[in-house]
Amino acid sequence: MFEIKDDSYVKRAFKVFIGTMIVLLITFILALIFSPSLETFKHIGDKVNITATHGLEKVWQYIVNNGLKTPLQMFILSLIPIPFLYCLNLISTTVITGIMFGFAINFDLHKGTIMVVGAIPHAILELLAFCFVVSALYKFNQAIVRKVSNMFRKTKKVNYSIKLAFANLIKIYVLIALPLYIIAAFLETYFTDFINNIFA
Repeated sequence: MFEIKDDSYVKRAFKVFIGTMIVLLITFILALIFSPSLETFKHIGDKVNITATHGLEKVWQYIVNNGLKTPLQMFILSLIPIPFLYCLNLISTTVITGIMFGFAINFDLHKGTIMVVGAIPHAILELLAFCFVVSALYKFNQAIVRKVSNMFRKTKKVNYSIKLAFANLIKIYVLIALPLYIIAAFLETYFTDFINNIFA
């Protein structure tokens, strides 16, 4: 029931992940080169911060925001028959993460490095989870695009199964992406604070 026979989902997810890491690295380097104002840094930080909660409440907020709301937004975008529109969340998260890392080190080398070291594990897991969602949404969106485009073609192309693509999307989200989001939430809540408390 929960078996996914098509291994292209995993291969595609890791290809997307490699591309994501390249974008993250480029953004990080550019943020190191260009020195922003303190107000810009605070403004970006306000957009990505969870309210001042602690412990399991903070974990739950991360799971709800990153593991439920954002994938739902991506799913809604995938219903629009425009390829790769659902990637916007992944791209924006990657770019903001790279900017935050670069700006933090730019402002204070010691504190910024501690922040980046503490944030890297959860950031990587969170982005990997996004990549699995994107991989599954690729097939789902492709099935929708093919069905819509066939309505305007004289010579029809073979339709992909929307039902199968949706079933695989649910499996990948529940079995792979959601557990990664949950682990990332715990790391973001406890590991980051642990590293900050040791080296601060």
